Amino acid sequence: MVAFVIVALVLNAQFTWWVVYSLRDNRERLDLERSLVESQMRLAATRLELQLLEAERSISTVPSGVIPLAVPPFVEVRVVDVMEPAHAGAPPAAAGRWVQRNGRLVLDLPLGRGRSALAFLDPQAPYRWLAATDPDLQIVERGTVQEGRPSVHLAAPLDGFSVTPEYRHWKELLRRYRQRVVGVLLEGAAFLAAIVTAVGLLWRVMRREGAYERQHQNFISAVTHELKTPIAGIRLALETVLSGRVDDDGRKRFLGNALADSERLADLVEKVLEVTRYAGGAHRLRMSLGDLSQLVEEEVVAAERRAAARGVTVEADVVPGVQATFDPEAIAIVISNLIENALKYADSGEPRVGIRLAVEGGEAVLEVRDNGVGIAAYELESIFKAFYRAGDEVTRRTPGTGIGLFVAREIVEGHGGKLTASSPGPGRGATLRLALPGAEVLPEDEESEYSGGNETR
Repeated sequence: MVAFVIVALVLNAQFTWWVVYSLRDNRERLDLERSLVESQMRLAATRLELQLLEAERSISTVPSGVIPLAVPPFVEVRVVDVMEPAHAGAPPAAAGRWVQRNGRLVLDLPLGRGRSALAFLDPQAPYRWLAATDPDLQIVERGTVQEGRPSVHLAAPLDGFSVTPEYRHWKELLRRYRQRVVGVLLEGAAFLAAIVTAVGLLWRVMRREGAYERQHQNFISAVTHELKTPIAGIRLALETVLSGRVDDDGRKRFLGNALADSERLADLVEKVLEVTRYAGGAHRLRMSLGDLSQLVEEEVVAAERRAAARGVTVEADVVPGVQATFDPEAIAIVISNLIENALKYADSGEPRVGIRLAVEGGEAVLEVRDNGVGIAAYELESIFKAFYRAGDEVTRRTPGTGIGLFVAREIVEGHGGKLTASSPGPGRGATLRLALPGAEVLPEDEESEYSGGNETR
């Protein structure tokens, strides 16, 4: 876990460096593209100024009184009458001046005799890059994302104009820049989410493995204790008998205790073997149509002997003739484990265990309830986990290994059924409910024939 966290931190540092570097690289790329655009604009401005200067010189050198021809970037020359006194006394060869006519920049050349030649600039061509007023031309501090278009101011006579990049071209540059920034941030967010998810999953697995390991250790401790107790009892009984200090009645009593402890030991070994046989669906169930009522009654009779030794009252309500498809050996283990669990946790004052078998909605429902310590709501699912034992001290002092209900649920799920637990609350008992699908109740006459046929076989 520590090694993984270190690797995750190193990767996160590398990732952070990559994000910062990528953002900085995108910013530098935009600055380079802006510088290139500005260089192109300065070149265009210089060419335009030279072209205007050359065209103005060409027009201005026309002899006095001669109407000049339009020279690019001038597209039209008009002769108009001049009423201003300033023109009246001007020599014919006087240089022209730049004026505004109807919003257009015009070179005014005096022709003499009250007339002037107006040379109009081409409103297209290079002027598509000129703008006197443009909301995108405001000067914005460089280094920010929302920059206005760069501009280059022209010299007189076009000092009221500026050369700017074509609007769509500049917007495309900014769009590509933002697209690259968003791409870097999205990749970074995805990578960060992957790291966080991996760390979260690993932490969850580690916690689950830790809990499983603790349960496994509890199981080992419980099994060790459960094995040592009957072994110690058997050894004590045999040593007492072999010592010759007891009479015949005493020998019978001690040998009976040894036999009971051996049965307890055999039962514990059998439960451990059940885990290896049925856990994870490794065991192939031998399904057949059978009488579930008869199987439950047999297990109740077997449990009554254990219940009598513990002073527990068993109340059974078994509907006869319940037929279902199941593995008799496996379901017998389930029923035995459910009843044994109820016997262990029944109330120490007036312990009672109730067993009910019925058919509900096409399912065979077996309920085993006790009036013992109950089960906390947060542990209703945990009790079916392997090696799990409830945290209550009363439960911990009760003998057990934490595998009986685990094996029971594995078997039931292998039958396509459900095994659940419910409890009104601590100190109010608990109910374990087994539901097997595809069940029905045979009428009494058919039940007799079915039983007779089984006896014949």
